Amino acid sequence: MMSMLRKLFRYFIPSFIGTYLLWYLLNPVWFNHFCIICFLSIISWTMAYYFYEMLNQETIDPSGKIVLVTGCDSGFGNQIAYRLDQLGFHVYAGVLFPDDDGAQQLRQKCSKRLKILKLDVTKQEEVDNVVEQIKQSGKPLWALVNNAGIAISVPFDWGNDIDVYRKVFDVNIFGVVRATKSCMPLLRQSKGRIINVASICGRLTTTWTGHYCMAKHCVRVFSDIIRRETINSGVKVVTLEPAFFATNLTNVERLQRLREKIFDETHEEIQRVYGKNYLRYFTDTDPMIALMSHKSIDLVIDAMINGIILCHPKLYYRCGNYIDLFMFWAISHMPEILLDYLLDMAVSYYTQGKHKKWN
Repeated sequence: MMSMLRKLFRYFIPSFIGTYLLWYLLNPVWFNHFCIICFLSIISWTMAYYFYEMLNQETIDPSGKIVLVTGCDSGFGNQIAYRLDQLGFHVYAGVLFPDDDGAQQLRQKCSKRLKILKLDVTKQEEVDNVVEQIKQSGKPLWALVNNAGIAISVPFDWGNDIDVYRKVFDVNIFGVVRATKSCMPLLRQSKGRIINVASICGRLTTTWTGHYCMAKHCVRVFSDIIRRETINSGVKVVTLEPAFFATNLTNVERLQRLREKIFDETHEEIQRVYGKNYLRYFTDTDPMIALMSHKSIDLVIDAMINGIILCHPKLYYRCGNYIDLFMFWAISHMPEILLDYLLDMAVSYYTQGKHKKWN
């Protein structure tokens, strides 16, 4: 990789010098003005967008409106259900386990407007049951928050056949499509909102997260599709792209248990290629996940709230701090060969080169 970068750099220097000389020779006044106008237009457009956002903050009245949230057992879903209840919405909180701690906590701290419903987004009958209950309530469905998701962190060829891919896609993308299609007639009536939770991983593919990255990229694409196809329906589609946050999805112990299980299901030939000690490689890289994960999830919850209550929400909310904006969104636009090199450097730094001894 380093030798290739050195060779590329040798071509970069003369290319840069040649381009600069060409610009210098073709440097009439009109061309300078054209460049300046382009640059100022980009800056002005960016500023206008933020002024528009700051000065157009009218909010909708939450009374009598239903918001359906999937994946409320923990994390983003659990917290957004609580916050929406505090704002006065009628919250339909979909959970996998109605009797577990997450659901019980919502029952205890929320009003009677909040309903806990068994909802596995991979099962059409459970989605239909929830939609029917919303219809029976006589209240409009104002927003659908497609939050339910799972994460698995293993190499692309681990697991039995394509079982790992199927499991991740069933929840993270097919579940989103299923819930959205089922709720769309009600959302058209209310001219409401669809809030899809994607991820920075939908833009920047990181090592051993291919299944998750593929699914979250599909969520982005699906959001763009339904936003453009329903542009005259009054329904607004909002996409969230959180960076890394400390939720059950990034829980290291849960990820480790899943890795061991998936490795045991992997074909023996592939197991021999990696070796049993390769599992220790992940243990060394887990501190990287912990370091990048924000402890507070308020940035994501606030973005969800804005998408639901603002009359003019953003199309995309990129949830993270300024370091995240540079590390993830800016870096994701780098040339792929440099991006591959930087990601390899980051992983090697945390593993201190131990993986080289295992192959």
